[in-house]
Amino acid sequence: MSLVCPSPEVVVTMPRTVAVSTRARPAYDGRIQPLTRGAVAGLLFLAAFLYGAPGMASTDYAWPIKPSPAASFLGAGYLAGVVATALVVFAARRWRSIQPLAVALFTLSVGLIAATLLHADKFKWDYAPTWAWTLVYATAPVGILVLSARQRSVTLRPMLADPRLDWLRRLSLVAGAALGAYAIALFAFPTALGDDWPWPLTPLLAQATASWLAMIAAALLWCAYDLRRTAEAFISYVTLGAWCLGLLAIPALYADDMARTGVPLLLYLGALLALLGLAVLGATRTRAVRISL
Repeated sequence: MSLVCPSPEVVVTMPRTVAVSTRARPAYDGRIQPLTRGAVAGLLFLAAFLYGAPGMASTDYAWPIKPSPAASFLGAGYLAGVVATALVVFAARRWRSIQPLAVALFTLSVGLIAATLLHADKFKWDYAPTWAWTLVYATAPVGILVLSARQRSVTLRPMLADPRLDWLRRLSLVAGAALGAYAIALFAFPTALGDDWPWPLTPLLAQATASWLAMIAAALLWCAYDLRRTAEAFISYVTLGAWCLGLLAIPALYADDMARTGVPLLLYLGALLALLGLAVLGATRTRAVRISL
């Protein structure tokens, strides 16, 4: 059907306009693109290696990592990454469900490559995994920015946030700010603050630990700023919960390696239990069986 205006030169064809609009709409549905999905699948080996066999990390990693709790701390992060990867690959459909993970990985990569450059003399440069480590964390920030830009170009951000997320966002802001401040301080003063950690930390290990803490802080701060729908919280907070459980197990698994069992250990456990409670709150904002990720 065409509408012919008084001037014969102006003809508006309604069905064609509607058809174009309908075809354009799916381009902005926020679906995860295949390239993004494929880019999140490389954490399984590091998780098994560092958390499952931390003793090997003293000789078979890019730099000697000891004692065992230090290797397991890094491995717990990769194990949590496995949880996130599985959810992204097998469950997630929308970019906004995994966007905080991109922010977290960007922060981690920047921190670890900075620590690598600051302590280059501690790395085994005649060892192939060292170059793999450096290549991954040097290129990851650029790759994340490119993939994120591609995804944001096809994703619409809801204007209003679900009020059921108000408390979660406030608590995430407090936890993220506190954890971020500590991570920055630990990275800037690795020797002074590393002496108060439950197990011994070299300056390099202290800065690597700070990078993981900054990663969690960045994800929480992003959630505090950008969460709009309950489904968007599920993957990020389940990943946080997996990370907390892995770290809570370390003192029990390596009790003999705990150099400081008083206040430092209590603060470590207390902070992780608080974060675990926050993770449970975030993951239960919606029923997993009903959400559309």
